[in-house]
Amino acid sequence: MSDHTTISSAVEADLVQLVALHGLLDFALSQSLAGNTDDCILEGVVILTRMIGRKVRCVTSKILDGESPRCD
Repeated sequence: MSDHTTISSAVEADLVQLVALHGLLDFALSQSLAGNTDDCILEGVVILTRMIGRKVRCVTSKILDGESPRCD
């Protein structure tokens, strides 16, 4: 017998958003490492890092505790 975790479409959408945010962060960091660094890129990295952290906590809570928390 295998254990499968079933997730709702809301959690699935949150996971897709998380992957997209990670892609944006990867791009911003790549630009920074390539020498295209200015205050806007560094500010974006900070904002994306915080957004990803909040989204991870929310998705984790949804999966572990049920579907009640809303991730925005």
